[in-house]
Formats: sequence, structure tokens, C-alpha cells
Amino acid sequence: MSGHRVTFASGLVSFVLALALAPAVARANPPGYTANVRRWHNADAVPAPRFTDDGRLVLRLWSINALGTAEVTPATPDGGFDEAACAEVSRVLGDSRARRSAPIDRRLVEVLYQVAKHFRAGQISVMSGYRSQATPSNHRLGRAVDIMVPGVSDADVAAYARTLGFLGVGYYPVGGFVHLDVRTRSYFWVDRAGPGRPSRARRGRSRRRGRSRSTMSEVHGDVARRSDEEARARGVFPYGGTRGPSTPNNGSAEASGVHPDTSDDHGDGDE
Repeated sequence: MSGHRVTFASGLVSFVLALALAPAVARANPPGYTANVRRWHNADAVPAPRFTDDGRLVLRLWSINALGTAEVTPATPDGGFDEAACAEVSRVLGDSRARRSAPIDRRLVEVLYQVAKHFRAGQISVMSGYRSQATPSNHRLGRAVDIMVPGVSDADVAAYARTLGFLGVGYYPVGGFVHLDVRTRSYFWVDRAGPGRPSRARRGRSRRRGRSRSTMSEVHGDVARRSDEEARARGVFPYGGTRGPSTPNNGSAEASGVHPDTSDDHGDGDE
């Protein structure tokens, strides 16, 4: 009976959160965007997960911005991708506006595989990966991605990603996606900015009704520290060989690995 109570309580919390966020979603999202988000999250619209005979999940990544689909198979059930597989992932995670691609950090590819494997996902939908104009940003370094896992709530995706260590994990309940980036120190946040709208992390009060102007808040700081400690004990390294500078911008807040990637909007939302 206790398990039923926990399940009921969890479902009730999700229902209450959905009701609370609904007005914000309607105000922040352009017409048609909310319907697209539901479609991108629809598990019935994507293929069932595929496995090799020895239990390796085939990682399927689909770009909502018309950059195609990649299906790559790891070397072992726990991961491991060769250069050809990483090149395919980099193509799908390219810059949809500039129509350019760049190498995606190998560990970020592994993180995407771990997410897909954990949820037995037939597909991960990619909103944004490499962005050539995002300065300073982990997106520009090929170290960040904005995703949706069809059939899985964004809150659940973010909760699992927070256990992996050395990650920036941003939950966007209004935008309808999860941001992941590899970094030297984990930082977790929730941002209620809508699609195409800048994130505001500054503290302050607006002149009108004393409301906070910030859209973003840090969450689970203690969990972030423990997650990194456990990842370090497992032998996990923050990066997987991305070329280029080791930090997005020398001396910046993000370079220290303690602040989120909020340099610009998170994804076009174009099909």
C-alpha cells in the first residue's frame, strides 16, 4: 500500500505543477509552439527502442530543426562510440540557422546514450546542439544540447541527468525541454523563460508590483556536489576531447563551471 501512496502523491504533485505552470506557458509561448512541444514529446510518434543481440541500445537522435536523424550503436552496452558515430551525432546536433556543424564532445554523446538507455527511449528529440554564434556558451564549444525524450517528462529527464556528474542541467518547464552541458562542476537550475526569450539570472525587483525579474533559479546545490563526488569515484572525466579552449570565456561566470549556459535563447523551435 505504501508504494501506491507514493505513486499517488507523485502524480498529484505533477498534476498541481502542471496546473500552476499552464498560465505561464500560455503567456510565454508563441502560437502553435505548445502543440509542437506536445508532439515532440509524444512517444507514439517515434519508433520503439532497438537493441542489438547483445543488448546494446541503438541511440537515435532526431533534429526538430530539419537536420535529419542519426542512429548510432555503441561498442558495448554501457556506451563507447567511434569517430564515425560521433560524426553522425555532430551532424544532427549542428547549427540549424548557419547550417554548420562542429565536433560534439564525446562525453556529451555518452551522456545522451545514458539518458536514452535509462529510459529505454526509442528516440531523443534535439532542439539545439552546436550554435556558432552563441558567445560565450558551451553550445559554441560543442558541449551542450537541448533535448526532449518522447514519453518521458522533462522533470524526470532532468532528475536522472543530475545523477551523472560534471553536468549543467537546466529544466525549462515553459520552453518544454532539458538543457545538458558537460562541465567541470555541476550546476542545476530551473528556468521559466519561454522559447526565444533571454534568461534572466540577476536578482532584482521590478518597479511594478515588486515582482522578481529573474526567470531562473538554482536548485539542488548539495545534490550537484554529491553527484560530482560520486562521478569522480567512478572515474568519470568532465570532458571527452572537444577541441578548442577549455572554457567558454576566460574569466566568465560560466568558465568557472558554477553558472548555467544562458548566453542566448535555447533553440529555435523550428521544424
